[in-house]
Amino acid sequence: MRFSRIVLLVALIAAVFAGVAGALDFNDEGDHAPIGEVGKIYHFELPSHGGCDTQPYKFVVESGHLPPGLTLGGLPHVNHSGLVDGIPTEPGVYTAWIALQDICGNSAELLFTFTIWERRWGIATESLKPAVVGSPYSVQLQVKGVPSTTKWELASGTLPAGLTLSEGGALSGVPTAAGSGTFTLKATGNATDFSGTRVDSRQYTLAVSEPLATRISRRVAEVGVPFRSTLSVTGGQAPYTWSAAGLPAGLTLADGVLTGRPTSAGSFPGQVTVTDANGAAKTTDVTFVVARRLAIATKTLPAASMGRAYSARLATTGGVKPFRWTVSGRALPAGLKLNSRTGVVAGVPAQSGAVKISFRVRDAAGGSSARALLMTVKG
Repeated sequence: MRFSRIVLLVALIAAVFAGVAGALDFNDEGDHAPIGEVGKIYHFELPSHGGCDTQPYKFVVESGHLPPGLTLGGLPHVNHSGLVDGIPTEPGVYTAWIALQDICGNSAELLFTFTIWERRWGIATESLKPAVVGSPYSVQLQVKGVPSTTKWELASGTLPAGLTLSEGGALSGVPTAAGSGTFTLKATGNATDFSGTRVDSRQYTLAVSEPLATRISRRVAEVGVPFRSTLSVTGGQAPYTWSAAGLPAGLTLADGVLTGRPTSAGSFPGQVTVTDANGAAKTTDVTFVVARRLAIATKTLPAASMGRAYSARLATTGGVKPFRWTVSGRALPAGLKLNSRTGVVAGVPAQSGAVKISFRVRDAAGGSSARALLMTVKG
């Protein structure tokens, strides 16, 4: 009788412990969530036991919330464990009641506290220098923080045509088309102190412009005559700044405009440089030619005879062709005319006499000269 009682007692105790062992619950160590870090890959397993364990358990957040960037689900290939993973995006302390459920309707809850530190590693390159079509381009992307071995990749968007990104973070090539491209680059760093893998990404906009090219409206001037020449530019990025060297004496450059009155004649090799808003510069060699001051060289006109063909050319010195001639004041004797392009007085005089004629010539640079000459027609 005593033996049977002992056996019964042992059976009852075993049944009690079997019931306890079969209760659905998290493992004792499951609530100790590891400290996370913004940008660092996070992996936290939630082991559990008991209940109806023939099918995977279901894990849900009953209240509170996980740190931004983290999600809750089942641990792949392990029916009895949950998994909180992802990449935290915001620092702080977060609490969440996580429930465990099995297919028999059993459930258990446990309060978890997640501490997420500030980012300790990330992309240091804030922006990209602009590029120019046809010119070699090279930028080495940089990271900062925990020493790591870094791998770079294009996360979204498209690089400008002609450029490539290496795993080591070298963005290089020769751009083939102008425009502005926006794309996102991703950096993955494996810490050399084995503290984990960290990820960061950044969106960039890279402007690719046409090469700088300059044009000069005028290169020929005249001594003492007001001069104005406009410098224009294509390509690059406005606003532009200008500088010049070797200009003829009397000329200055301001805001892309050459102005002044040249003081001496000659040929003047110089340089004009334009710099755009991105710091790209283009220097153009320019030779400025300054002509002598325009003047009428003819001092006397040969006499003409009434009724006989007459021709005389007015001569000049200096100036910039083409010239235009005019007569002011008194007109030429009847039968004679002035060719405005050649400066030739020609015709058949119809009457005799002597008259003083004022001749004026103007040139392409804006210079002018005038002289009064005596025109005599013999009878």
